[in-house]
Amino acid sequence: MPKPKETIVTIDIAASPDRVFAALADLDGYPGWLPRTRTSASGAAVGKGTAYTDASLIGTAHGTVLEYEPVRLLVFQQKAAPKRSGGSALSITIRYELTPIEGGTRVVRTGAMVASGLIRAVGPLAASAIASENRRTLRVLKEHLEQR
Repeated sequence: MPKPKETIVTIDIAASPDRVFAALADLDGYPGWLPRTRTSASGAAVGKGTAYTDASLIGTAHGTVLEYEPVRLLVFQQKAAPKRSGGSALSITIRYELTPIEGGTRVVRTGAMVASGLIRAVGPLAASAIASENRRTLRVLKEHLEQR
């Protein structure tokens, strides 16, 4: 099994851990604050084991909430076999760690990716795209929570 490629991004948000966690755990609410996202848990209450889908132009990823510790930790894992991938697959684990700080919350987002098949050949490009998405997600989350 190939070693996951990881990207770690940290941001401080002027919002309580309760508010930050609530936004991250509301999968059906992502499209309201995170542009270009079509994530859905189909209205299910989110907790450990909740299944969800994340649709994009390249395909649909099917995910599961692996860890759910309110106001502290949220871990998602999703797997996708992009359209016309020739049997290739991509597994992505996103880990959010929340720590209370003076005036808000420190959020650490770790994105780990494992690619197989043809996608593995473009692994560095995929890893770069995931790193960029990690930064974008936290930047937009901060803007969303701090505008209220």
